[in-house]
Amino acid sequence: MSRLAIIANPISGGGRAFKRLEQHIKVWPYTDWEVELHATKCAEHAGVLARAVLDRPPDLLAVCGGDGTLHEVISSVPAPPFPVAMLPSGTANVLARELQLPLDPIQALELALKGVVRRVDLGSLRGRQQRHFLCMAGIGLDAYIAATVRPQLKQRIGVASYYVATARALLSYPFPEFHILLPGETLTVTWCLIANTHSYGGGLVFVPDADMNDGLFDVLYVQGKARMSLYRFLFSAWRGKPRLGEIAQRRRLAALKIAGPGGLWVQADGELVGSLPQEVTLSHASFPLVVPG
Repeated sequence: MSRLAIIANPISGGGRAFKRLEQHIKVWPYTDWEVELHATKCAEHAGVLARAVLDRPPDLLAVCGGDGTLHEVISSVPAPPFPVAMLPSGTANVLARELQLPLDPIQALELALKGVVRRVDLGSLRGRQQRHFLCMAGIGLDAYIAATVRPQLKQRIGVASYYVATARALLSYPFPEFHILLPGETLTVTWCLIANTHSYGGGLVFVPDADMNDGLFDVLYVQGKARMSLYRFLFSAWRGKPRLGEIAQRRRLAALKIAGPGGLWVQADGELVGSLPQEVTLSHASFPLVVPG
C-alpha cells in the first residue's frame, strides 16, 4: 500500500478547503493509499512538519494551502526523497495556475494520486539565511507590496487586497536603486523580478515564455523612476503582453548577485524572506513536482 502525507494550512482560503479535506479523508475512497493529515499551527510550521515526515518518508507529499505554505515546505526540504503535489487553497495560487491544476483542492488531490512526476528547476536565495523558490523572487516594488498587504484585508477580499497595496505603492514607493552584479557588468536598477514561471499573481504576465525546466531564470529589471512608463509597462503585463524597452529589460541567467541598501526587502513566492545582499542560484531539474498527466 502506498502512503500519502498531507500538510495543510487550516486557515488558508478562510479554512473552507481544510474542512472539505477533513471530510474527504473521513470517507477516504482510495483503498490502495494510506493517508495521514498534518495541520499547521503557526507560521513556518509547514517546514517543521515537512522535516518531520523525513523520518518515515511517504510515497507522496501533498501540500494544501497557498504558495506561501509550499514555500515553507520547499525551503525546509529542498531535495525531498518523495514527489510533492500542490492542493491549492490560497489567495493567488500562482503555481497551481502555472501547472493548470484544478483550483478545487479535492479535484487537485485526485489528480495528484494519478499524476506524473516532473523534476523542475529550483531557485535558491542566499543572504543571512537560505531560502528556495519555485515561481519567482523579487527585489523592490513587489517585495514592498508583499510587505504592505494588510492581512485582515487579504483574508476578507483575497487577491483584491494586492490591488489595493499596489495602488498605494505606485503612489508612494520611492524606488531606491540597487545593483545586479554580473561577470564584468553591474546593472543599476530600481526593481528586479527573477522568474522561474510565466505566471504571476493577480493575472499579471511578466515573462510569457518562462519555463520551469530550461535551466535558466528570466530576470526582468526596471531602471529609473519614471512612473508613467512603469504604469504603461504594468498595464501591458496585465494584458499578458509585457512591453520591454521603454523602462524594463530582460536577461536569461542561471545565477546572479544582488547588492544594495540593507533594508531593501526581498520576496520569494510572495513571502518576505530577508533583505539585500543576496546570491541567487538555480538547481536545474532538481525538485520532484507532481504535474497533470
